[in-house]
Amino acid sequence: MRARKSLIQLGIVPVLLVAAACGIGIDSGQSDETTLSSDIETDVEPVSPESTVTTEPEPVAALTEVTVPDVSVPEASLPTASLPQVSLPEASVPQVELPSVSLPVATEYDAGYDREEWGPHNSGLCRGAVGSSDPYTGTPIDTCNVDHVVALREAHESGGWDWPQSQKQRFSRDPANHVASRACVNQSKGADDIFEWSDADISSSSACGGGYRVTETGRCFMALTSVAVKADWGLSVDQAEADALNNTLAGCGDGSLSFETAPQPPSQPAPTSTTQSSERCLIADRSAADYEAISGIGEVLAARLVEAQPFTSQADLQAVSGIGPARSEGIWSHFCNP
Repeated sequence: MRARKSLIQLGIVPVLLVAAACGIGIDSGQSDETTLSSDIETDVEPVSPESTVTTEPEPVAALTEVTVPDVSVPEASLPTASLPQVSLPEASVPQVELPSVSLPVATEYDAGYDREEWGPHNSGLCRGAVGSSDPYTGTPIDTCNVDHVVALREAHESGGWDWPQSQKQRFSRDPANHVASRACVNQSKGADDIFEWSDADISSSSACGGGYRVTETGRCFMALTSVAVKADWGLSVDQAEADALNNTLAGCGDGSLSFETAPQPPSQPAPTSTTQSSERCLIADRSAADYEAISGIGEVLAARLVEAQPFTSQADLQAVSGIGPARSEGIWSHFCNP
């Protein structure tokens, strides 16, 4: 029984059965196999060659087609973020514009200067200025002075000699003519104008220890400020200063100035209440157009005159910023000596 199971397991029985069914003889020499096969129970029915095994196909599940409707997805539009524009403030650098002026040329008057008549400048520019750059040399300010770009003595020599004391003091306090400067630079400059204050003088000065000079930017600053201040106060320039201003401004890219010949100063200063008519004259209630009709009086000066009137003397006229001796004479003659 154990052998039967082994042959069955080895697949021999099916082979014998197939051979018998096909009428194939088995060699008698193979007695062991015949004997063994006789002992095998033929409990397996032979398969008839005519019999047909029909295999039913497994039913295939019918798939139902599912139609997915188109889904309309709304487009989401992101709002455009409106970012505020941030503008960075520019560095605050003092700018001096070249006015359209024609400066009078006259010989300087160097007599009669009294510093006490001009009073203090009353400027607080030096507060916090230590450590900043000197505008002329670019060197750090160690000890600070308030410098008059157009020095008070220079103003006196350029026409201020004829001003009343009140006008001299207003000029001394004019902030447009002030700059915080290194003390030794201010002392080296003194009362010089742009022609007189040469690099040779500065380099040989011991005030700052020597060896420094005015930079190109510093000379441009001095030229532009000098022109603006002198034009505003009706001051003149001498010929050497006029040439130095033109040469300097040409290098600064600011063009050139025009000049006109001015009346020469007298050998001695005239009294501040000079050249009135013999009869008392009052200039009052005049319009800006009335003043603009006078040669040399433009819109700016006319507005100042309207605000400052009435005038009873040339000294009153000269107290107005920008009205010097020549202009005051012209105004006085226009209204009081027609």
